[in-house]
Order: sequence, then C-alpha cells, then structure tokens
Amino acid sequence: MELVNMVLCLFGGAILLLNSFSTSLQRVSVPAPLSALLFGIVVGPYGFEIIALDDFGVKPGILLEEAARITLAISLTGVALRLPHGYWSHNRQWIIPIIGLGMACMWAVATGLIWAFLGIPFTLALLIGAIVTPTDPVVSTPIVTGSVAEGQIPSRVRYNISSESGLNDGLAYLFVFLPLLLITESTQTAWREWLTHVLLREILLGTLLGAIFGFLVAKLFVYVTSHDLMEETAYSGFVIALALFLLGLLKFLGTNAILGVFIAAVVFGQRISQADEQNEDRESEIINRFFIIPIFILLGIGLPIREWSNLGVMAPIAMVGALLLRRLITVWLLRPFYAALHGKAETGFLSWFAAVGVSALYYATLVERETGRSDVFHCVTLAITLSLVVHGLTSTPFGAWLHRRS
Repeated sequence: MELVNMVLCLFGGAILLLNSFSTSLQRVSVPAPLSALLFGIVVGPYGFEIIALDDFGVKPGILLEEAARITLAISLTGVALRLPHGYWSHNRQWIIPIIGLGMACMWAVATGLIWAFLGIPFTLALLIGAIVTPTDPVVSTPIVTGSVAEGQIPSRVRYNISSESGLNDGLAYLFVFLPLLLITESTQTAWREWLTHVLLREILLGTLLGAIFGFLVAKLFVYVTSHDLMEETAYSGFVIALALFLLGLLKFLGTNAILGVFIAAVVFGQRISQADEQNEDRESEIINRFFIIPIFILLGIGLPIREWSNLGVMAPIAMVGALLLRRLITVWLLRPFYAALHGKAETGFLSWFAAVGVSALYYATLVERETGRSDVFHCVTLAITLSLVVHGLTSTPFGAWLHRRS
C-alpha cells in the first residue's frame, strides 16, 4: 500500500509539475522526456534512493518492456492523427526514400561505427545498430508539437518527422530480428524464420489487419457520430480504446502490434472527417503527454549507470557517432529525392533530429528477454540517454535557427 502511494505521489507530482511548466521548459530546450529522465535518476538508486524498479514486484525488464509497448501504442496513435488528410499521397517524395532506402542506410552507418569503435562481434553490432536506427515517435513529439515548435518549425518538416517516426518504429522489427535470429538460431533456420514468420506473418499480416481494423473502426466512428449515438466527451476514449484493443489483439494473433496500431490509426485518421481528426488529434496529444513522462521516469530509475563504465571509454563515442552520423549521412545522401520538398536549411534540420527513445528501449528489453544478454540493454540505454541530452538541448536553438533561415 505504501508503494502505491509512493508511486502516485512521485509520478503524479512529476506529471503535474512538468506539465505546468511545459512551455517554459520547451523555450529553454529542456523537453519533457529529458526532464522526466532526470527526475527518475534523482529519485532512483543513483539519487535519493526513494524507489527502485525491483520495488514494483515485476522483473525490471518486463516492466520496462510492457510500459514501453503501451506508451508506443498511445504515441503512434497520436502521430497518425497529427497528419492531415491527403498527407501520404502528397509527401511520397519524402516517405518512400527515407523509409525504403533511409532505414537500410542508417542501419549500415550505425552498425559500422558500433562495430569499429566497440570491437564487438559483427552480428551483435548489427543488432545494436538496428535498435538505434528508427526515429522515436515519443521523443520526437515534444520536439515537433507545442506552441514553441509550431511557431518555429514549418508544418511540412514537423509532419515529415512524425510520419517517419511512426513508420520506421514498427518496420525496425525486421532489422532487429534478423541479427537476433542469427545469434540465437543456425543461419539457415534464422533466414527461414525471418522470411516466413517475421516478414510475412508479423509485418505484412500485421499491416493488413491494422488497415482492416482501422477502416472498420472509422466506419463505426462515422456512424455513431452522425447518428448522435456518442457524446463528444467520449472521442478521446475512442482513440485510446482503438490503440489498446489492437495492441492486445494483434499481439495475441502473433503479428507486429506496434506497426499494426500505427497503420490502423493512419487509416482511421484519413477516413474520418478533417474536423473530427483535428479534435481527436488534440485529445490524443493531451493523453500522449500523460504517458510520456512516466516511461522516462521509469527509465531514469532503471538506468544501469554503474554498468556503463564496463562498456569502456569508446562506448559513448560509438553511440554519439551512431546517433548523429547515421542520420546526417543518410538524409544528405538521399536529398536528391526530396530536394523539391525541402531546402538546404530544412534538410539540415531533418538531418539532425532523429532521436532514439522508447522504441529503442522496447527493442532492447525484448532482446534481453530473448537472449539473456544485458550488454545490449546497457549500450542502448546509454544511446537513449545521450540522444535525450543531445537532441533535447538542441531542439529549441535549432528550431529558432530554422525559423530565421526560412
């Protein structure tokens, strides 16, 4: 009972405090994820030792994995509803190259740097590189939303970061599971499992089912709203219910629930009216902020700071290099595909912001559960922390720079 009250006090107080000063914190370039992470460190084992992950009565890895999975589902729903009607057809010049070629390129750059600097087996470097490849939708949300971001960053840039973070989050499953299977299975078995189970069943079937459910739920939403069967106050519950329902159902069916939830929300958002979508977007952003802070408090409490020293002095260099160069090289290399959409200043902004966060945490805990290897979790949490510091502290100055250049 004391634990429950302690959790309510700490987490509720942090949400209340950080939300109260959210605009002020964003102006000084200290977004909510970074503030929440610091709060978790302060109250955790490396701070005042008020609470630890072991106190929750669940294995820390399982607690972080499930919390990350739920947070991702809520955040991806908000990302999908943030994109206006017609976005996907009008921005193919960005979406196709940055997803089709960009993810492979970022994976290659990150893997090469991690392998070169850490001196670990190549397959393990492939695995860590895959985990830090996708742009995180949860960390990206405070960077591209809110009054400060909307006043500085053009909508096309904010939408393109959002769409990329939504898509590559689920598709990273393909990249993560190939080296994971190569580590845990024979080569022949790994490739067969990857093609038949991961690609066909989890990715393609998950995408198809997500699209079908998104379409059906959108039809239901249109029907009940047009016939005055649902109160407007129930709108936000509709979206959250869709995210949680599909997160559980698609996982139960053995598909990629993360990607399926995003696809369902995309279809849902494009099928309902623009006014309803904007209303749902506002509601989902409010709820999204409620979920962002707790996951990073949990991460701050559970950071393996002592174990980071065992990774060696080259680990921070490798992680910072992977975080920054994977994006800089890829975005500028692919610029001919979307030069008509983004000038050099916008390309520079896009080439800098590819933060890692909750999606990387989810994959790191999943890998630790599947393999029993804690070194992957240690490397990835170091990368997440460095990304929150680097991308968080530079978000507002770079946004102001882009605003001046635009």
